[in-house]
Amino acid sequence: MGASVGQVGPGEVMVAQTELRAGGMGLWSVIAQAVTHIAPAMGFLTGATFIAANAGTGVSLAYFAAFLVCMAIGLTIIPLARYLPSAGGYFTYVSRTLHPRLGFLTAWLYFLYDPTAVAINFTILGFIFQHQLEQRLHINLPWPVVVAVGIIFVTFFVYRGVQISGRTMLILGGLEITILLAFALSGIISPGPGGINTVPFQVDPKFSTAGLFLGVVFAIFAFTGFEAVAPMAEESTNPRRNLPIAIVVSLVFMGAFYVFTTFGLAVGWGTNTFDSGFAGKDVGAFLDLAQRLWGGGWILLLFAMLNSAFAVGIAATNACTRVFFSMGRGGALPGWLGVVHPKYKTPRNAVILQTVITAVIAYVGGFWLGPDQLFFWFGTLITFGLIGVYGLGAIGVIRFYLTEKRAEFNAFWHLVIPVICVIAILLVGYESLAPGLSGIFAYVPWVLAGWIVLGVVILGIARAQGREGWLLKAGEVAYERQASPQEVAGVL
Repeated sequence: MGASVGQVGPGEVMVAQTELRAGGMGLWSVIAQAVTHIAPAMGFLTGATFIAANAGTGVSLAYFAAFLVCMAIGLTIIPLARYLPSAGGYFTYVSRTLHPRLGFLTAWLYFLYDPTAVAINFTILGFIFQHQLEQRLHINLPWPVVVAVGIIFVTFFVYRGVQISGRTMLILGGLEITILLAFALSGIISPGPGGINTVPFQVDPKFSTAGLFLGVVFAIFAFTGFEAVAPMAEESTNPRRNLPIAIVVSLVFMGAFYVFTTFGLAVGWGTNTFDSGFAGKDVGAFLDLAQRLWGGGWILLLFAMLNSAFAVGIAATNACTRVFFSMGRGGALPGWLGVVHPKYKTPRNAVILQTVITAVIAYVGGFWLGPDQLFFWFGTLITFGLIGVYGLGAIGVIRFYLTEKRAEFNAFWHLVIPVICVIAILLVGYESLAPGLSGIFAYVPWVLAGWIVLGVVILGIARAQGREGWLLKAGEVAYERQASPQEVAGVL
């Protein structure tokens, strides 16, 4: 392992020297990894009512503000992705640019995110399917069954290889996006009370500014996933070029997607009645609108959710298992996580571990908090946890380009943008906490603090026992070599 940076010549395809499937994902598959991890249908259909409950008719404004914050975050990843291709993602980035112990804590915060994302998406999917199918079609489909089917589906595709999972994400992502764009367009063509106007892009006078900020926080959660391309670096073609492209393309596309779909939703429902009739309701409100617009075609929205949950399950499992693998390979986690399947070239033990984590969180958390509350509670926890992940990554960019890459330092890209990123995420976090969190959400800051303390304790124990050999490997990245014709063939 080490670093090797060079320009990719015309027609030349570079891949990482790795035990994984080198070059298994082309540019389109990497973009699908980012977009499906963002989960267009899940982010829209599960988030818009919750965001509208805080931002009112200004739901499109909340999503647009979140897009700007996430674009600043994305622009801080690109300078690191160019030089530090590794399955470790932020673990490698922060270990190399700041310190391996900070890299471990960054990964520790990240473990609140991707390893839990699969479970919470399947539980909310199961909850919605159970209630909506029972209510509308009198079909009883218990949510634990939906979770079980989802876990089996995801584990199969991720275990079998990155190429098949990449193609599956392309198909599923394309279907959900097409359905939701058609839904939003239908709302614009057939608007509700209030007609077509710019109200969704204005601050709702019935809601406070603090409410808008809280709406932005949950909208940021709807955007998270664009950074999931980073752990796929060792399995991507031309990772130094394709990963930055995928980050920008996925963010710009999803920014436009969310703004358009929420605008179509608001005017389709009717801006005059949106606050009282839609904001704060469940997914049933979407289906009610779809029934008005499409009649029996409302079922397509549930189909889009199913596609989205399965796709984000694959993308999240891809990402977190690669981080498990990288940390296991380097010694920061148990070495058995660094084992690769001899045929499929996937981190098989990491995949098995993630399957167990998904099942435990889904069933224990689902029966304890309820499958719907589990989703929103973890969504809040993840969003605040990512403030640390994104913030440390941004600070790492500044230090990396002021030291190791001083000759390439650009004040705007490597100082101004990272500073804007840090300020923006801290401001959003502060404004969200200022009014206070209520109910089970009040425990989120304490759980987050406890998780950080636990990570520090683990580092302290490792140091006391002299088990810190991993510190020397934490910042290592993959060498690149020219891909063979067999590796290039059939890659999307």
